[in-house]
Amino acid sequence: MNTDNATAIDLLETARAVLLDTLLPALDKSHHYECRMIARAMAIAARHIAQGADAERIEASAMTELLEQRQGTPADARARLAGLIRGGAFDHAADRQRRLLEALGQINRAHLAITSPKALRNER
Repeated sequence: MNTDNATAIDLLETARAVLLDTLLPALDKSHHYECRMIARAMAIAARHIAQGADAERIEASAMTELLEQRQGTPADARARLAGLIRGGAFDHAADRQRRLLEALGQINRAHLAITSPKALRNER
């Protein structure tokens, strides 16, 4: 992580702390939900700055291995994979199904670590 990212993360974390520790208690209770929603968005943004590039690398690697070739953009790879799934390419080959599920699991865990890390706490 470069220092610009660290600074952006620090700014988001400091602003989030002020929001929750200073402003939230001063707000009318009717605005607490919105304040917490903003705080959650700030936490997600900070995690995206810190972990987003890693999640993108994990997805690109998993998709390249799964599709057995590098696609143009992540959207291109997702579109190709969706077409293969719709076309039944993974329906009958147990090894291909296993590889698909492993790749999708890796990709989803990387993105959940950013958007909803609590969802990974109970993972076995």
